[in-house]
Amino acid sequence: MEKWERLQKQLQACQKDYRRIKARIRQVGFICEGSLVERWTQCGKPNCRCRSDPQQRHGPYFQLSWKEEGKTVVRRLTPEHAQLYKQWIENRRLLDSIIDAMQAVSRRAGQCMLAARSVTDRQKPGSKEHHKRPARRRA
Repeated sequence: MEKWERLQKQLQACQKDYRRIKARIRQVGFICEGSLVERWTQCGKPNCRCRSDPQQRHGPYFQLSWKEEGKTVVRRLTPEHAQLYKQWIENRRLLDSIIDAMQAVSRRAGQCMLAARSVTDRQKPGSKEHHKRPARRRA
């Protein structure tokens, strides 16, 4: 039963880790998929300052882009809204990392469960391993 107890402890550790990771989800605020870019542009006026000096371009202009039904959608945002969406995009990345951690712990738990099942199957009356006699040593 030593292996069984070790597997039980590992499974309990997985459950504890999973609860800890799952609790982090409560900290995640609104989420948003997509990308936020800050653009500085050059206008079409021939005598504008942006033509002669790249440091004098117009902007910043903030754009949020995401995929919707296979097409890219782009929205221009105010600086205030850009800061808000920047946080929401960070929240989405945090949520993705939490989900990745949950999946990793779930894989470990699954491995423990499968290993525990194979241990109990071998110890059930009627199983091949249960009726095996110890191997004899040859002298």
